[in-house]
Amino acid sequence: MSLIKYKNQFFASCPPGLEPFLKSELESLGAKSLEETTGGIHFESFPEIAIKAILYSRVASRVYKKLYSFEIKTEKDLYYEMKDIKWKAVFDLEQTFKIQILQGKSPDGNKRSKFKNAMYLGQVSKDAIVDCFRKDTGHRPDVDKEYPDAPLLLRIEPNNNRHSQKETVTVALDMCGKALSFRGYRRLSVEAPLRENLAAGMVLKAGLKKNEDFYNPMCGSGTILIEGLMIKGDIPPSYIKVREYHQYESKEWSFLDQNFYAKDKYLVENTKKLFKEVADKASKGIEALESSKSQNVACEIDEKSLKAARSNLDTAGLYNVVKLVREDATVFGIKDFKGKVIANPPYGERLKQEELESLYRDFGEKLKNSFKGSEAYILTANFPMIKKIQLKTAERMIIHNGNLESRLVRYNLY
Repeated sequence: MSLIKYKNQFFASCPPGLEPFLKSELESLGAKSLEETTGGIHFESFPEIAIKAILYSRVASRVYKKLYSFEIKTEKDLYYEMKDIKWKAVFDLEQTFKIQILQGKSPDGNKRSKFKNAMYLGQVSKDAIVDCFRKDTGHRPDVDKEYPDAPLLLRIEPNNNRHSQKETVTVALDMCGKALSFRGYRRLSVEAPLRENLAAGMVLKAGLKKNEDFYNPMCGSGTILIEGLMIKGDIPPSYIKVREYHQYESKEWSFLDQNFYAKDKYLVENTKKLFKEVADKASKGIEALESSKSQNVACEIDEKSLKAARSNLDTAGLYNVVKLVREDATVFGIKDFKGKVIANPPYGERLKQEELESLYRDFGEKLKNSFKGSEAYILTANFPMIKKIQLKTAERMIIHNGNLESRLVRYNLY
């Protein structure tokens, strides 16, 4: 298999379990030939659609532009194939780069990569790129492990044939730099906060509607709360980064420095229009939340967490659209509430077993007695605690919080 060069092929990654939501988002933006896989979606589109995904997707972690693929049997094959790529078309000598190696299983999931040392594969690939530039220019580009202009991902996968020694290498350009889960509002945090795109996935799974009551008990630093408010107001998740890009001319995404973008005047102009569209939608969404008659309520008993939630809501421009109170979720009730209760209670890191069991049991009682006619969605990685809630489970959904397998449990409150 000779070198294959991709045109208008992309991959968007997301937390496992949220692929259907990502697929739906990409379809709505105009992406074509969507192929779902564990942890993301392959798709075909013009670059402006991929940039739209970066600005509008609530559940994507990153978006990659596929560049090349080829087959290798040895590390030496990897060196020569990488050296043959015209790297000057991807990034300039003055720009920095970084390589991440990701070794996957075969498409059928039965075969692991035979290459044992990902660090060595990365070194071989780096040497090939450096030698390519030296040969063409007499100089070498620098590596920047923190903020590279060209963050490269090499995905290496064996094929299904158990007798074959060949493995496929796909080279892709990370268009994001920072993960898309970093929205920009979380200036203050608490221990082990939920990732923003995972919180958004929870709210999407809960099906929170525009004019529906929304309650986030035990809100921590406010991640579920803010993601839920953005969904209710149809506010693009990138609006804070767009705002800061205009205010400080900060480079919030790595695609802004990449050749395929910077050298395409149409794409640059079109993206400026997209930024304005995001800013306008955010303003309208916040105004709609401020004038809405539905309730948005959150509570937190810990003062430090409450301070973080206030700060983050203020950064997001959403402080005035929610009632945020210091209350115990096991005793706090809301008058005339009928909507979605979405919570991520403690898993047990800081509470003793008896305290934790009591918390879940008392919270379940409060839901049953004070939130009739609503639905509750509880995320936990402490599975025995689900029984302590003592409510009939309507649905259980698997969600991966990083490497932690969790359950999002739905309760219909009659």
